Amino acid sequence: MQDDPSAPEPTRAPWSRTLAVGCFMVPLGFFSGGMIAVLVSKVVAFVTRAPGCDGVPTCNWLEHMLVGAAIGMTSLPALVMWTLRAKQRPER
Repeated sequence: MQDDPSAPEPTRAPWSRTLAVGCFMVPLGFFSGGMIAVLVSKVVAFVTRAPGCDGVPTCNWLEHMLVGAAIGMTSLPALVMWTLRAKQRPER
């Protein structure tokens, strides 16, 4: 049954749609990765009992945010584009 010649060929999303969705995911990945990294920074500061700074989550939050944002803005679009380009199975 799996090799049914009458079954439709699995399709992929067109490149234009995939690229557009990937570009839309870049700022979302930037901000979400940055926020997660600042949360990790806050947890690390709590565990290591680092001295606090007034008015900011941790003293070195910007370094963590930039690294997390860079990871987020590359990994989220790549994951979404990879998922969109995967062959989709036909519905039964």
